[in-house]
Amino acid sequence: MALGSLEAEVMRVCWDAQVPLTVREALDRLNAGRSQPLAYTTVMTVMGRLTEKGALSREPRGRRYAYTPTVADEAALAVQEVLKTHGDAAVTHFAAQASLDPGLRARLRQLLEDSP
Repeated sequence: MALGSLEAEVMRVCWDAQVPLTVREALDRLNAGRSQPLAYTTVMTVMGRLTEKGALSREPRGRRYAYTPTVADEAALAVQEVLKTHGDAAVTHFAAQASLDPGLRARLRQLLEDSP
């Protein structure tokens, strides 16, 4: 999934926070040092769209929602989108590429051994 510039900014704020954020909390962080402040409704709309795209999840916090990233970074978002769009075919092509590249195969093997 390609993120627009404001979507990418919102995601960076959410990733940096490492805790769920409300729209107000994200807005305050986004507007810090900004010459032209963003409107609350703009950030609310962007966070809602990111939730629809699967980049954020939300949970009720009082009368508001708190948003949490569903993945660790933009690369993970790209992988999520490729798998969602192409499923097993993407995995098959990746495996075929890895089989042709000994360096990639070794990196992949190491990543699999290091993962929990």
